[in-house]
Amino acid sequence: MDKEHNNEKKSDNKHLLKIVNIRPFSKAYKLKLKEEDIILFVNGQKFNSSYEELVKVLENDENNTILTILRGEVVFNLFTNSSLGVKCENVPEEQLSILKDLKADEIFNKEKTYYQYEIFRNIFRKGILLNTTTSILPSLAPPLWMIYHRIWMLLAFTLTFYLIFFYVSPWLFFISWLLKSWYYGNHQIDVLRNYYKFVDYRLFVSLSAGSEEEAQKKARELDPKIDFEFSYLEPPVKEEDPVKT
Repeated sequence: MDKEHNNEKKSDNKHLLKIVNIRPFSKAYKLKLKEEDIILFVNGQKFNSSYEELVKVLENDENNTILTILRGEVVFNLFTNSSLGVKCENVPEEQLSILKDLKADEIFNKEKTYYQYEIFRNIFRKGILLNTTTSILPSLAPPLWMIYHRIWMLLAFTLTFYLIFFYVSPWLFFISWLLKSWYYGNHQIDVLRNYYKFVDYRLFVSLSAGSEEEAQKKARELDPKIDFEFSYLEPPVKEEDPVKT
């Protein structure tokens, strides 16, 4: 009887999913998820089911699903619109002491608008924040869009391209403007990603947040040394800086 009772008690323990393997070029790989990441919530609800059930939820949800991820001691949200392409194992909730002080409504608010951000970082820990929400600006005025995102090399090339065509023929300039506007309007996020890679920035993490400031704060939690050119945060503490008390 005692053995049966212990088995029942063990089966009643709630488990969460911990990522133990990520397939190359899978959705999780592109989102920069890591092994040992733990899936806490799905759309704000604690997820205590199997990975197979998670796959069903992700594949049947017509809208983007927000996953809440625990990485070390940091909790963050991210969007996904398909299965992750990972292998998971169960981890008992009781092993995660951080859950005791965790409040789901503070992590995910259903009334709040979330945006997906990609944080790029170079070897000097300088960060760039990319909001993956598309804009109408590149479809109307590509140079203004480039100035807004400070992609100066591409701006110089584009302006040179426009000047050459304007010198040859105003009609060619007009046609080239329309074609450039169409291209940048439809591929704006890929253009920015490729430009950041070209200037030696690499994707550090993908996460969802309500604002740029919130996204920068979460990036700082994940990397205490990261800094942004136009930052809402105080400069990061350097190793030689005295510890604040």
